[in-house]
Amino acid sequence: MGVACALILAWSGCEVQAQLRPEQHKALVDTVRWLGQEGVGYGEAWRLPDQSGVWDMDCSNTVRYLYRRVMGVELPRTASDQYWTLSQQGRITDAPVLRDGTVDTTALLGQLRSGDLLFWEWTYNIKRTPPVSHVMIYLGRTANGTPKMAGSSSASLGETAKRGGVDIYNFDPNASMGGVKSFFGGYSHKARFVGFGRPIQQIRKGPETAGTDAASRPQG
Repeated sequence: MGVACALILAWSGCEVQAQLRPEQHKALVDTVRWLGQEGVGYGEAWRLPDQSGVWDMDCSNTVRYLYRRVMGVELPRTASDQYWTLSQQGRITDAPVLRDGTVDTTALLGQLRSGDLLFWEWTYNIKRTPPVSHVMIYLGRTANGTPKMAGSSSASLGETAKRGGVDIYNFDPNASMGGVKSFFGGYSHKARFVGFGRPIQQIRKGPETAGTDAASRPQG
């Protein structure tokens, strides 16, 4: 069963905040799959089908393109700026951490909603503050409970891609993401998942208010 129809979306008649509407979620998954089938590699220059421009499809610009195309929301260019902007708006949630320093995956998945932006720091040597260097979009869990994310990866095995690129990938906040090597060969900064952001704020309050969801654009 494909991700689009198998993802668990906690959608009900009760209030639901900051989650993609079903049609947005489907459009997001369909668009990522289309780009994956087009073979758009990580960081490759990709010309829009209407010839209106060229996009360098690294992680942050892929997320930016998907949000613009599917949700009509404009995000900043870099992962660091996306994180900083959402932080200024109070829309960043830090990753819940266990006593051993690893991410509490159960608690995290209970907080995440489809469309949330997933952020990592120090996946490479970044000269920005904060040192957030990688971003993907959370999609949800498949019927068998596997968390999924969408975006562009430099090397991971995705749903379609065999060498990285724009695709759908498994999401594990504790998976090794490399880091910044020191002169002596160890890590001066080890990459880690730091939290998630919520660019869209939507509220749905039961059947009588169906169709009244609203999305707000990040400011800045």
